[in-house]
Amino acid sequence: MSAEDLLRRLRGDCAPSAGAQERIAKRFAAIQRAPHALKSVRIALEPTPASRLSVWAHIASDLSAAHANSVLNDVRSWIAAAGQSPMRILRPALENLPTARKTSHLYRSLTWTAAFVLIAFVVHLAPTVLWAPSSVASSELSFTPTRGEAYVLMGELWQPVVGTLALKTGMQLKTGNGEASVVLGDTGVIRMDSQTTITLLDLSDHLTPSEPVSTVALVSGRIWIQGLLPGSLPGITISSRADLVTVNEGSVSLERTAQSLSIEALDRSASVTHDGKEYLLVSGDRSQARDGSALAISHISSTQYKDAWIRDNLSRDAVHRQEIASLQQARLAERAGILPTSRLYSMKRAVEAVDLFLTLGEESRVQKKIEYADSRLNEAAALLAKGETGAVTLPLEEYRGTLVALATGSGDATLAQFLLRQAVSQSAGELAATLPGDQAYIIKKVVMETSSLVTDDAAHGQEVRADLLLDALSVLTQTVEEGNLKGVEGMWKELRPQLSGLRDHNALVSADTSKEVTSAMAMLALSIEKQKKESSEPALDAVSSEEIAAYLPPDDATAVLSASEIQTMVTVIKQRIFLYHYAQPRINQFTMELKNLETNPDQGRILRRLYFALPGGPESFPERVRQEILRLSWKNTKAVHPAATGTGAAK
Repeated sequence: MSAEDLLRRLRGDCAPSAGAQERIAKRFAAIQRAPHALKSVRIALEPTPASRLSVWAHIASDLSAAHANSVLNDVRSWIAAAGQSPMRILRPALENLPTARKTSHLYRSLTWTAAFVLIAFVVHLAPTVLWAPSSVASSELSFTPTRGEAYVLMGELWQPVVGTLALKTGMQLKTGNGEASVVLGDTGVIRMDSQTTITLLDLSDHLTPSEPVSTVALVSGRIWIQGLLPGSLPGITISSRADLVTVNEGSVSLERTAQSLSIEALDRSASVTHDGKEYLLVSGDRSQARDGSALAISHISSTQYKDAWIRDNLSRDAVHRQEIASLQQARLAERAGILPTSRLYSMKRAVEAVDLFLTLGEESRVQKKIEYADSRLNEAAALLAKGETGAVTLPLEEYRGTLVALATGSGDATLAQFLLRQAVSQSAGELAATLPGDQAYIIKKVVMETSSLVTDDAAHGQEVRADLLLDALSVLTQTVEEGNLKGVEGMWKELRPQLSGLRDHNALVSADTSKEVTSAMAMLALSIEKQKKESSEPALDAVSSEEIAAYLPPDDATAVLSASEIQTMVTVIKQRIFLYHYAQPRINQFTMELKNLETNPDQGRILRRLYFALPGGPESFPERVRQEILRLSWKNTKAVHPAATGTGAAK
C-alpha cells in the first residue's frame, strides 16, 4: 500500500461520525450565541435614570462629602502604589474596616468562600481584559491564480478559480497555461507552474514538534516551495509517488516527469527521502530521483540561475518573507495587552502571580509559567512597534531567565524539557521569517539562544549558532552588493567570534552545515573583492579582508602562471567570447572556456580575474562566473569534508 493510499485510509477512519459532527456544530452555535445573550442580559439589567437617582440619593444620605473624598483618596493612593506587595496595598483598607461585633461562624465562612470564588473568577477573567484584544490576525490559507487559468476539482468536474479560494484538506488543484500560488499561512508558499496538478493532504500549522506529515502531493508538473520554519518543527513535506521532500527554511524547485523527480535546492537546504534513505541537499545542489537507483547529487550550473523560473521565484521569496516577517511581529504585538511602560502593568503582573498561585498540578504550573514567559515576547514586540526600544531588554531577559530556571529547577525534568522544547519551537516558528535588519529579529535571536540553553545537547547549541550566523552572512553579503558600506566593518567584527566558535567546535557541526557556512563565506568574500575594485572606499580593513578572502578558492599554493600571464589569458578569453555579436553564441563560447579551465591549476585565479573583466549586459557574465567560483568552492569543501562527497551519503 502506498503512502498516499494509507493517508486516505487513515483520513476515512479518523473522520467523525454524523452524530459527532452535529454535536460539535451545536456547541459552536451555542458559543456564537453567547455574546448576544450576554448583551440582552446587560440591556435588561440596565437601570433607568429614575432608579439611578433614587439609589444615589440613598447612598448620599449615608455618606458625607468629607468621608467620600477620604475614601477616593485612599483608593487613588492604593492604585498609585506600584511595586508594593499586595499586603502593603490592602493593609490600610483592612485597618479602616469596622469591626463586626457579632458575626456567626456560618456567615463568616460563607463570606470568605464567596470572596475566594469572586477572586478566582476575576483572576481567570483578567487575562481576557488585561492581556490582548479579542481579535488577532490569523494566518491565511489560500489558492490564488497569478497568471492564466487555474482550476479546483469539484466532484468530478474541474471548475475555474477566479480570485482567492480558501483551502481545505483533500482539495485537488491544477493550472492550465498559467501559474498559481498556494499560501500556507506563515509556514511558506507553494507556487505552481503551468500544467501542474497537486493534492492537498495536510494543512496543519506545523507549529508543534511532531513527525513530518505530507502536506501536498505533486501529481505532475513543476512547483516551487519556500519554507519559513525552523528545523525543530516539521517542515513542508511534498510527496511524489514514493519520494518525500521536506523544506523548513529555504527554497526548492521540484519537477515531476514520467520517469523521475527533479529536485533543485536554491536556498538553505532540503531533506529528501528516496528508496528508504534520507539525503540532505544544500543550496546549489540538484538531483534526479529514479526508482531503484541511488540519489545522485550534482551542482546547479551557473546558466540555470539565470532561468526565469529560478530568478523570478527567488525575487518573490524575498518579498514574501518580508511580508510574513512584518505580519508575525504585528501578531505578537496585538497579543501584548498592557505593556511595562503602562501604570497598570503592576496590576497585570499581580494577576499573573495570583493566577499562578491558584493553578494546581506540576504540569499545569509549568505550562502557566511558559505562557506568561511567552507574554514577555509579545510585550517586546509591542514595545518595538511603538519605538520604545530601550524598554525591550527587560522582558526579553525575563523570558530567557524564566525558561532557563524551568529547565534546571523543575521537579519533573523530563516533563519540563518536553514542554519547554515545544514552547520554544513554537515561538521560533512564529518568528522564523525575520532576518537581521528586521525590527523583530532581536526577539528571534533571544528565542533561538534560549533554545540552546534549555537543552543539554551541545551539538544543538552549535547548530543554533550556525543558523544565526547564516542569517547574518546573507544580510551582510546583500549589504555589500548593494553598496551600503556604512557599518559593514562593525557587522563583520560581530560575526567574527561566531565563525571562530564554529571552527573551534567543528566536530559538533554537521558536514552539511559546515558546507553551507563555507558557501556563504565564499559569496561574501567575492562581493567584498568586487567592491574593492569598484569603490574607493573600502568596506573592511586589510586584516578583515584577508580573513574573508581566505574562503575564496585557493590560488597561491598551486600557482603556475604569473599575474601578467593570467591577465593575458583573461584578455584572450574575453576576445573569443565577444567575437560573436549575439547573446547565445557568446554564452556557448563562455561555457566552452569554463570547460577548458577545469584542469588548469590556476582555475581559481583566472575565474576571479574574469569576474571583473567581463561586462554585465544581457548575458550576465559576472553572475555566471560567480556561480562557477562557488561551484569550485563547494568542490574544495568536499575535499575537506569527505562525508559530503560522492552521490550523496544517506544521513
